[in-house]
Amino acid sequence: MGAAIGLSAAADARAEADLFSRGTVSGLIDLRLGAAGGETAWIDGGLGKGRFGDSAGPELGEASIVWNPRLSSHLGAVIVAQGQQHQDRVVDAGEAYLTYRGDIAGGVRFSGRAGLMYPPISLEHDGLEWSVPDTITPSAINSWVAEETKVVGIEATARGAIAGQKLAATVGVFTHGDTAGTLLTFRGWALHDLKSSATGDFPLPPLSPFMAKRQAPYTTPVRELDGRAGVYGRVEWRPSPSLMLDLFAYDNDGDRTSVDKREWSWETRFFNLGARWDLDGATHLRAQAMQGETLMGYSNAKGLWTDVGFQSAYVSATRDLGPGSLTGRLDQFSTTDRTNKAVDDNAEHGWAALVAYRWDVRPDVHLVFEGLRIDSDRPERVRLGEARQQTQTVVQTALRYLF
Repeated sequence: MGAAIGLSAAADARAEADLFSRGTVSGLIDLRLGAAGGETAWIDGGLGKGRFGDSAGPELGEASIVWNPRLSSHLGAVIVAQGQQHQDRVVDAGEAYLTYRGDIAGGVRFSGRAGLMYPPISLEHDGLEWSVPDTITPSAINSWVAEETKVVGIEATARGAIAGQKLAATVGVFTHGDTAGTLLTFRGWALHDLKSSATGDFPLPPLSPFMAKRQAPYTTPVRELDGRAGVYGRVEWRPSPSLMLDLFAYDNDGDRTSVDKREWSWETRFFNLGARWDLDGATHLRAQAMQGETLMGYSNAKGLWTDVGFQSAYVSATRDLGPGSLTGRLDQFSTTDRTNKAVDDNAEHGWAALVAYRWDVRPDVHLVFEGLRIDSDRPERVRLGEARQQTQTVVQTALRYLF
């Protein structure tokens, strides 16, 4: 009898598995046409805040393939291969993790993830392959999330309800997040749709003579250096079907001094508040606010090598309009350099305004038109012979095909 039950369970598991059907494979192709003015883009080694700098043109915004096999009724996986122009890897892994979805027990459902993944921070990246469906460019907060917070970890979530109000709590433990804070310190905030990959790196702007002897001219976002695990946690409250509030906390527990090939372990921590409010069936508001700090290196007579506080916030509104949606967003961002200012001043403050319209040509084809203006003040520009205050305008069109 026991053997019969075991064989039956194994047969059920095989029947529920789905590895290579059409439903397990999806993808995104994003073709881009843009024009921009202002500084050289950060991805080209400058201090420009957008994906494009003093010039732009037709290019591949992104090409991604997502394999989402179902291994059993409870287990699945997400594996993403991605390519973006301007990246140092033509094709690389975007995310790769196992998923677990448990049954409801006592009114609570448990789920989990394990592997290479983004922590649950962004309220904008809710499209296919962690994309932003309503605009081309995410906020400053979530542009940085896409750059420097991808981790290798394990995450558990519990969801339930009390008096009709939904609650969820998530805890994650991770590694390979040691360099988080490098870009945010030496380049500052930026607004773009580039995402880190499993093995790729990003260029840094020209460093001060002091830091050029110590820090590599690039940063590898997914890297483990000090052998210490970081943690994050998130709580979510849905008092009604139309309103969601969340609080997220992150600490990579970097030791600040572990180094390999001039890439350092940074001690980075932050809090993020998020809100999503559906005013009606056609109008949706989103907002996030983040505050944190990032530190690296040894102390000297002028203080720690780098000690930077950072904060940013945005509010956006999306309205269904015609065969698509119209989105407007305002961003504010700043960093505070708390040490070694005579060596390099990594302080900045700025704002950005965005307007975008997504035209749904077909369910699987979308055209997105976007205008973005970024105004920022960064004293470090003076060292490079540029005006500390810069304004950039970026206009883009994206043709997206989802399959």
